[in-house]
Amino acid sequence: CRSLKSITLPEGITSLGNDCFLDCSSLESITLPEGITSLGNECFLYCSSLESINLPESITSLGKSCFLGCSSLTSITLLEGITSLGSSCFSYCISLESITLPEGITSLGERCFEDCSSLKSITLPDGITSLDERFFYGCSSLVSINLPESITSLGEYCFYGCSSLVSINLPKGITSLGSDCFSGCSGLESIILPNGITSLGESCFNGCS
Repeated sequence: CRSLKSITLPEGITSLGNDCFLDCSSLESITLPEGITSLGNECFLYCSSLESINLPESITSLGKSCFLGCSSLTSITLLEGITSLGSSCFSYCISLESITLPEGITSLGERCFEDCSSLKSITLPDGITSLDERFFYGCSSLVSINLPESITSLGEYCFYGCSSLVSINLPKGITSLGSDCFSGCSGLESIILPNGITSLGESCFNGCS
């Protein structure tokens, strides 16, 4: 439905299935009713005109590639009930500048914020134990980030191409950095590796000029 610009969903809906609004490229606004608990995989994939969305408090999970390619999305508020974000959940949301992840989130999929090139700040909750591969890949506007102490590993290409990242504090519990983890972080000036690290992947700091 590439001409659909707005829609209000009625009360009583409890979930939106996979591909529900896939490629609705003209969709600018949508009203979701209270009671919805999940948004399926690729639910709003390539809804390139969607600028903002209010998620009801009842939502607990966002599926894989849920907002992938929502290139006009500038802001979104994730409420306390959400516990998981699927892989590539916000990939290629190139207008997204900031986001706060609620404390209840325990699961974040790989490539979650891949190529969010306008993302400047993000708050990660305590309790997350890893950032998987390509998590912040290509987030070229990301200047700084505080990693919670619960994190023990950073995956392959996790911060690849984060060229604006100047410094980062690694939690004491981190034991491994994946290959190319900080490759292309050309602005990185300082990083302290904790004593507990046992593994640095190949090309881990390649291009940190």
